[in-house]
Amino acid sequence: MFSARSDTSESTNITSVKSLLARRTVKRPRDEETQLQESCVRLFTRHQRTSDLLLEITSHEKKMRNISCVSYEHLDIHSSALEEELRRRSEQMKVSVELVSVRLVCEKLEELSMSPDGVLLNSTQRADVCALLKCAQKLRSAGLFSPHLLWQEYWTRQPILEVMYHFHTHNILTLEFLLERDAGVSSWISDQLQSLCVSMTTMTTPDDREIHQHILSTVVCVLVRTAFEDCSQNLSKTCCSVLDLMISWLLDSVSEKASDQSSAPGVWVQVYDATVFGVCVSEDMLLRFFTHTLMRVLTHRPAFKVSDAVALQSEWTFAQTPQLLTALFCKICLVFSVESVLCQLQQVLETHEVNWRHVLSCLSNLLIYHPQTQTRLKDLLSKCLRSAFDTYDVERMITSFLLARQASLEGPAVFPSYSDWFKLSFGGASGYHGNSKKSTVFLLKFLSDLVPFEPPQYLKVHVMHPPYIRSKHRSLLQEYISLTKTRLADLKVSLEETGIFEVVNGSAGVLHCPAQQDVEKAVTLFTTNNRIPATVIEASIFRRPYFLSRFLPALLSPRVLPVKADPRMNFIEALRKAEKIPALLYSSYMESCQRESCRQQQGVCESVEGEEDHLMILQEQFLLLRKMMSDGASDGDVSAQLSKISLSLRSMCSDEETGSDVICLNLQSPDQTHAAIVNIILQNFCMCLLEASKVNPVSRQGEWASVFMKVLLGHRRLISPLIHRLWDLLHKHGVSLSQDHVLGLAALLVELHHMCPQVQIMNSTLSLSDHLSDALLCYTRSHMAFCLRFSLAVLSYGFCKANCLSEELHNFIPARLFKKVLFLMARLLPETRALINEEHECDIKTDVSELTERLKDSAIALWSQTQIKDLKKRPQYQLLFSEWLTAELRVQRSQDALTDTERLEYEHWVCEQYYLPMPVCEGGNGGDVTRTCADLITAVLDQHSLSQTSERSSEHTDSCLPDLLSLLQVLMYQVTITVDESHFLWDLLEDRCTVTSDLFSIGHDLEYQQIVENVSRVLVLVPALLLLPVRTDLTGRKSLDCHRLIKHINDVQRRSCDPAALLSLKLTTHFLKAVVCASVSCDDPAVAVNDCLLKFSVECPLMLLSAQHWWMRVSAVLRCQWRRLAACDVLPEQLQMLDDCHNWSRRPSVSAGTSAPAWLKAACLHRFLKSSEMEKITQETDRQILNFLFVFSVIELISEQLHGQGSDCWTRVRDKSISLVTHLLEDSDWLLLFDQSGSDASLCHFTCRVLSPQMLRLMPMAFYSIVTAVDSEVLHRMLRSSAFIHTAAVNYRELNKLFLDSDKRLSSVSQHQVLLDARQVLMNIISLSSADSLTLGQRRQLQSDYEQMDGEISAALNISSRDTHSF
Repeated sequence: MFSARSDTSESTNITSVKSLLARRTVKRPRDEETQLQESCVRLFTRHQRTSDLLLEITSHEKKMRNISCVSYEHLDIHSSALEEELRRRSEQMKVSVELVSVRLVCEKLEELSMSPDGVLLNSTQRADVCALLKCAQKLRSAGLFSPHLLWQEYWTRQPILEVMYHFHTHNILTLEFLLERDAGVSSWISDQLQSLCVSMTTMTTPDDREIHQHILSTVVCVLVRTAFEDCSQNLSKTCCSVLDLMISWLLDSVSEKASDQSSAPGVWVQVYDATVFGVCVSEDMLLRFFTHTLMRVLTHRPAFKVSDAVALQSEWTFAQTPQLLTALFCKICLVFSVESVLCQLQQVLETHEVNWRHVLSCLSNLLIYHPQTQTRLKDLLSKCLRSAFDTYDVERMITSFLLARQASLEGPAVFPSYSDWFKLSFGGASGYHGNSKKSTVFLLKFLSDLVPFEPPQYLKVHVMHPPYIRSKHRSLLQEYISLTKTRLADLKVSLEETGIFEVVNGSAGVLHCPAQQDVEKAVTLFTTNNRIPATVIEASIFRRPYFLSRFLPALLSPRVLPVKADPRMNFIEALRKAEKIPALLYSSYMESCQRESCRQQQGVCESVEGEEDHLMILQEQFLLLRKMMSDGASDGDVSAQLSKISLSLRSMCSDEETGSDVICLNLQSPDQTHAAIVNIILQNFCMCLLEASKVNPVSRQGEWASVFMKVLLGHRRLISPLIHRLWDLLHKHGVSLSQDHVLGLAALLVELHHMCPQVQIMNSTLSLSDHLSDALLCYTRSHMAFCLRFSLAVLSYGFCKANCLSEELHNFIPARLFKKVLFLMARLLPETRALINEEHECDIKTDVSELTERLKDSAIALWSQTQIKDLKKRPQYQLLFSEWLTAELRVQRSQDALTDTERLEYEHWVCEQYYLPMPVCEGGNGGDVTRTCADLITAVLDQHSLSQTSERSSEHTDSCLPDLLSLLQVLMYQVTITVDESHFLWDLLEDRCTVTSDLFSIGHDLEYQQIVENVSRVLVLVPALLLLPVRTDLTGRKSLDCHRLIKHINDVQRRSCDPAALLSLKLTTHFLKAVVCASVSCDDPAVAVNDCLLKFSVECPLMLLSAQHWWMRVSAVLRCQWRRLAACDVLPEQLQMLDDCHNWSRRPSVSAGTSAPAWLKAACLHRFLKSSEMEKITQETDRQILNFLFVFSVIELISEQLHGQGSDCWTRVRDKSISLVTHLLEDSDWLLLFDQSGSDASLCHFTCRVLSPQMLRLMPMAFYSIVTAVDSEVLHRMLRSSAFIHTAAVNYRELNKLFLDSDKRLSSVSQHQVLLDARQVLMNIISLSSADSLTLGQRRQLQSDYEQMDGEISAALNISSRDTHSF
């Protein structure tokens, strides 16, 4: 083109100016400088290329930049020479000097900026270009250079963005000028920007990256400032179009397949960082730019219809959103408030066609990164729905539903579930649609139009939780439900979600009982009566789809089968035998259980196909989360990562919208499903907490732990195995947990308690956190150490969280765990007892977030905090004295952390110094020793019951019971010095021994016997003065008050005597010693003893019967005690009577009588009577004594029937009874023993006072055991008694009732034979009886009783009646 060479034939070896200057070794005088300058000009004109000269000047300028001012004098020589040359060339070519210089610069630029990518220069080129442009600046200042001509000349060549950038930065040509001069610049600059982004992805050196980033940011700042400074100008529109092209390029790359995506668009995303613009762009311009960009993103290529959005929405969650789009939304929304973004979102939805994917992804981004979005979104949805129903606007309705569904897809960590939102919006009469019929029709029409496009999970929600519709419009709802069910059937989705057991949960009248809850209910009912519930049978027939697809899979979930069949196994076996479980399904279940057992035994988890890959992905995601924690990432970034983790969990264990809220915790067979996932979750939660704590203390860690927990609670199928694993770790493996795991699990428990998940533990009323707190054992030294360590970690973490969130501490600390802290701190750390008792303030004020590792220091530091001490003021956090006793009794003495001496000291401190003075309202005893004793007695009785009924009774064989019994005795002796305080003991025991309504149930009978046995153990520890207090009457006479003792023996002890009609030796001895001991406080001890024993004789014969029975073993003790207390060798009269009666019964001759009652003599005789002496005794003994002797013989017969070791002994006792009754036939008094009508006869009165109701109920068995064994002669003699036939008929009726009631005590074959024999004898007796053996009233009553029971006997009685009339 244009050349600066003057003579092409000149030699190319002419010495340059540089070499000439280099040869000048001698400095010329100043007066010769002008001459030298002229010589140089001539030399340049003849022998130098102008473009080379330009470059040489620039290069020389670079080298001389840091030299002294003298050096620049030579540079001026160069510039002057260049200017002269340019003017000469201009005159020679007849063109302007500006054109010559512009072409010269362009030619050199083209030569220097040969870039392979056409966008950027290398470092050498960049240096040369910058030097060249500096020279151009000098020429411009000299009036020899025109920027306008430069643009015209350079634009015709191949312009490069970086050169343009240098034009702009050297103030030669600004970018604004370039954009304004040519319309094609906008498309060129957008292409250059895209190429620049691509080039920046390959940069390796930091310097290059910094320069290129500066180029990009400078160009963007110019574009944004120009585009949004004055939007009315064409230039602003041009710049705006460039920005629009770039955002379109970015969004188009997002929509491409992942394999086709490059990292270049990610470079452009960085320009939306507000820090890029700095002070170059004003705040208003920046907001206008981001607003415009957000609108462009939301409206970019609106290819999706509303129907597409409804169907594909589940694929547009945050975790599934492309990373570039997520990053773009993060940066754009950062400059706005949540309200502003939602407002723009609503405005765009109302005025533009939108890209639904971008709109919903933007909403998800807001929910994840901005926690306050949930509240704002609820308000927006409420306004939209209200406006939609006011104007019946379908577009606003679909907008509301899409936004609500998108929010619910992100899980409960950020928004309630769709079913909850739908129920809240339309489930009640106050819903948006409930004000008119038109609104109702509008809603149902809208839902009906959605049916063909909706995913099945939303259709199921609408059916399971239908909108509230007034009764007069229910037909409209039924039409919609029918349409929905048809659509679900077409999709082959089962709607069988309603349970088979009716459970009302108060949700708008809808019954919601999932399969798992049905299974637990069915197993419970099966355990009760050992029969398959009829409801289950009906479901297997009439609701077979639900039974096969829901109920059986829930019942047959794989698990490790216990060695001994549990109720669930028995129920499954019963269903299998009833052919309700398909054989293939049952075999598959057994194989799955065997695999589960093998996995546990080998310590590995076999993975199904693809599970290992999912676990690896999940682990990698958690590793990234841990790295984010260690780097101090923001809450938004953490929430974003947790959302991705949630998506992975959902793919591994899918959940349903209508999942059950019931958690079934079976400790014998824990839930092992998803065990590998649960272990990964727990391990990484602990590690995340550790990493976060290295960066910030708990109070400054943000909300990541809460969001983590919300994510877990959003996966319902993970909750059960998660809780089981937590329980297992805390209950069985706590000692082996490291400190990191302890802190992590403690934080997890705090977050669980704070969340208060809406779950219910089967067969438990406890909350989830309290249930987990109960997993912490306090039985042994190691248990206590771990429990205290874990509990202090919970307190510390909960305290920090409460302060961070400015909430009450009780929202973070489970009540039952706090009680364990109160129990263990005082027990293991004596230094804290004064703090707990608030005897003085602690001087140690340690920051809770910086606790030392020593438990003592940690406990003291925590307890010095007012908030923690204030928890004790809440009733549910107070450790009651009864609760302390229960916990103390569970401690195993042999493995206790305290020695025997330390334990006694601690227990005395707790009872006498801590709880005794503590007010009752705070869980103490208010200074009342009797209340303390009552609590102790109750705890001891409960402990005995627990040790007898617990399957793992070994836990209670080594308890602290002896220590507490010793303490009880000490306190009881304190009570004895208090007047009129003995009644508390009897009141307490009566409450414990209340007779149940089902008096004759075997189970209740055994339970009652255990209670009485435990009560007896306590009674023998009670001081005598509390059993028999001394009363003073109005005359001042002191006597023993034994009415409560008598009442206790008659009402309590009598019902559980074993053997029958006898108290135990221990009780008998203790009661008699109490009588003797207490009598000393009376005016006349002997009279007091006699009066008391006489009262026993009349009102409580059981006491004297027992004394007589055990006299040989108690007499010596009583004699010694009487001698010591009364200083008298002669026993009181009534005690001497017992001794005489005992001696009388041992003499060979029984003719000599005593003053003892007949029943007492008979008891003595019965004990020592031999079969060989029976005939003699029956002939010589008084008839009244024989009657009572017969009573004791019958009692022995019944006892042998119940507990006999063999038939020979029973036969011997029966023969003795027959022998006695044979001698009593002359008088019908013996029949009164079997009188069940409540006769006032002495014999009946006596038996009712010494025998238990159960023994009295078995009298008919004894009656017929005797009657069926007598010979015919004796039977005829019996028939002579007018009352015999009536007694026989009544006793057979009662005997029949015993067998009809299925009394297991009468289940042997021989005893059933008694019933058959009894019936035959009764029929014989009726046939042999005389006409007047029954009165008319008795006969009618018996006929009425037997009419339904035994028609043949009733007919026999009727025939006998007719015979009577005929006669």
